[in-house]
Parts: sequence; structure tokens; C-alpha cells
Amino acid sequence: MLFNLSKVFVALAAVTAVVATPAKRQDGLATCDYVLKPAAALPADTDLVTEFNYVIGRSLSAAANAAIHGSGPGSIVVNADGTYSVGQGLSAEGKTAAETAAILTGFAGTTLTGFTVDWLAVSVVCA
Repeated sequence: MLFNLSKVFVALAAVTAVVATPAKRQDGLATCDYVLKPAAALPADTDLVTEFNYVIGRSLSAAANAAIHGSGPGSIVVNADGTYSVGQGLSAEGKTAAETAAILTGFAGTTLTGFTVDWLAVSVVCA
């Protein structure tokens, strides 16, 4: 019995070591400007910071199949034509800033799932 418990302990220690290995961090944030158009009318009480964190962050995480890091939207501007201009810096674990920017710019012309409504990514430009 003691022999079996020691095997379990060694196996558990090995799994813990693998899980605890830090992931490669990106060399910097991909800083991008988005023009987004809601697919439906936004409720008046919509928290735009939460909405854009969700729509952009979730989309990047799903496309990169990785955890993401970054700041919240640095700027949000409501445009006269009903679109929203959003500036945000993000990174995806295991991706360079250029690789992350390539994923994000690929969202242009697609519809992204939002927290409150879905959004058409009219344009995405990354520096």
C-alpha cells in the first residue's frame, strides 16, 4: 500500500510541475484601433468598457486558442454614423505582437460575438 501511495505522489508531483510551467509571454502588446458597428440597437444601460473587453478579448482568445492579456479599451468614441471607434492593446500567450496583430486585423469584415449584441468589425488597424 505504501508503494502505491508513493507512485501516486510522484505522479501528482510530475503533473503539478507540468501545469506550473509558465507560458511564454508575448514581447509586447498589439495596439489596435477598431471601428465596430452594433448588429442591433444597444440597450441604454450598456457598459461599453465591459462590452468591448468582451467582444475583442473573447474573439482574440478563441482565434489564438490562448489566454490573453492587456489593458481595457484605452479610448471609446461614439461616431456620428452609429459606429464606435475603440483603441485597445492586447497580447496572446505564445504569440508575438506581430502574430497577435495579424489575428486581430483578420477580424475586419467579420461579425464578432458581443456580450450585449454582436458587432461588425468594419475595420481593424494595428500599429
